[in-house]
Amino acid sequence: MYKNPKETEYASWWNKTISDAGLADNRYQLKGFFVWMPYGFSIMKNIRNKWDYLFALNGIQEMYFPLLVPVEYASRNASWWNSFKSQAFYALGYEETEKNAFLRPTGEPAMYPMFSTWIRSHRDLPLRIYETVSSFRNETKSTKTFVRDVEIGPWYEIHTCHATREEAENEIKLAIKMNEELFLDAAIASIKVRKPPADCFPGSVGAVEFYTTLNDKLIENASCNNLGQAYAKAFDIAFTDKDEQKKPVWQTCTGNGERILAAIIGNHSDDKGIVVPPKIAPLQAALIIINSPQEEVLDKIDLGIDKSKILILTAKAFSEIGELRFKAERMGIPARIEIGPKELLASEATLISRAGNKKSVPFKNLKAELAKLLEKLQNDLYDASKKELFGRIKECDKIEEAEKAQVALVGWCGKTECSDWIKTKTKKDLIGMTLEIEKKKCIWCGEDGEKTYFSAAY
Repeated sequence: MYKNPKETEYASWWNKTISDAGLADNRYQLKGFFVWMPYGFSIMKNIRNKWDYLFALNGIQEMYFPLLVPVEYASRNASWWNSFKSQAFYALGYEETEKNAFLRPTGEPAMYPMFSTWIRSHRDLPLRIYETVSSFRNETKSTKTFVRDVEIGPWYEIHTCHATREEAENEIKLAIKMNEELFLDAAIASIKVRKPPADCFPGSVGAVEFYTTLNDKLIENASCNNLGQAYAKAFDIAFTDKDEQKKPVWQTCTGNGERILAAIIGNHSDDKGIVVPPKIAPLQAALIIINSPQEEVLDKIDLGIDKSKILILTAKAFSEIGELRFKAERMGIPARIEIGPKELLASEATLISRAGNKKSVPFKNLKAELAKLLEKLQNDLYDASKKELFGRIKECDKIEEAEKAQVALVGWCGKTECSDWIKTKTKKDLIGMTLEIEKKKCIWCGEDGEKTYFSAAY
């Protein structure tokens, strides 16, 4: 009996699927590094184009900060530096021995000292910028391409400074909306959670994180952090208000990147390969021309999409069709159009969705039918992702129920001793509280609490 390797050998299936689709080559000699292949990079570029558009639309300006961060900058915030310095890659000249600089693990230590030189007055606020970069962390755990890498990226980091807490909170609301749009284009369903204070940046007001599915676990897939004033005080980012009073700014930061592609692979794939959602697919259709003049076929059809978004494959014999179909399927191209001598004579094409639906379409209707196919596939992929995610969530009143649930939604009072017991008993991680406060008695101690997700997670 056939068993889908995605269900039985996930790790090897993951690597093979990425390789077969031409997304990345992970045979690079250094652990946690891989080579972006042209097709994979073009998908990631489309994802990036979407966030570039959203950020520009909402007035967030792009910048670029140096890769190397002075240790002196990082040490200004001891709590941050203590949590990252063991993962740092230090940069030393050939004859240098003193560790004066390191590769950025996140943007804060490079950006915030500069913010302190730019911001003086309330007229300098708000400051709202982002960069798209790679970051580097000496990952000691096992690595997984697009999921946990030593070189993380491309990923974006939005950093903002505001005069009031209210403005910072409104910025977080905007960040949530922009991430929701990104996930809609990727056809990925997500849950949004509030992180408990112990899991937030030191001194921050709070954080909202997105989680999506990956295999039998959840994976953090975007983080929106209201940093409060702790970083501003550590880096002396202050302004004088209209009354000439000096005050620290309120800050936010938001980030995500290649894990969006990881979620696409994990959610939209089968034993043939990946399925790329049409809204981010660099190739919308594969046109397989079978034993027919290519120019004649192209003259007679109008697909309504730019030629650069069509992969044209030619088969000189019917025996070659299977290999070409397989190539298009492995790449996850949303639609496939097949035209041979019989179709050319009848002025019709065979139109096949990556989901498997197949129909004959007259040439004159091909443009409209392809547009319908792409729209339907986009919606169906999102609906399937939503069904998969929310089908895993079970609200539980007893610890025995939470043990069996894939994603347990239980009451938690906020106390560490209770979350530790819940994690031990259920063998799940604390993901976070529901975005909107929902009251529920703690499943462990019975005291007042909030609905909280627990699940295995990356």
